Amino acid sequence: MLKSLIDRREDLIAGLVTAGLGVFILVEAVGYRVGTLRSMGPGYFPMLLAVLMCLLGAGLILLSKPDPRKDDGLPPAIADRRGVFLVTAAFLAFALMIERVGLVPSVTVAVFLSALANRNTKLGVAVILAFGTAAVCWFIFSFALGLQIKAFG
Repeated sequence: MLKSLIDRREDLIAGLVTAGLGVFILVEAVGYRVGTLRSMGPGYFPMLLAVLMCLLGAGLILLSKPDPRKDDGLPPAIADRRGVFLVTAAFLAFALMIERVGLVPSVTVAVFLSALANRNTKLGVAVILAFGTAAVCWFIFSFALGLQIKAFG
């Protein structure tokens, strides 16, 4: 049992963090009025998000699989440096770019860098994913939700 938990440590940590964040949101949202589906209150979406995050975290914990690298006889990597660097760069790029250049370029760069964090992602796929995600975000935030956010600088 203990060996099984150690073999799937990354999935367990991801599930615990996701569920923990969901519980935190749930605790914070308890003070808000939830309302009904027809007349949603300010606590409706945070409560829904919190419950979904808790379910997602539980699913990650229950469905986690042993690390396939264990079968190779190689020691498990604590963190893939390339992935950590590129995802961190994606977050920083988005945070530094969003106010200066707008939503579309910021999302494009962030998704492109994040996609490249996976060593198996081809460059063309990363480009398509980046532009597609940016277009969908622009449509959702500008047209569907009507938020006043600049698409371009």
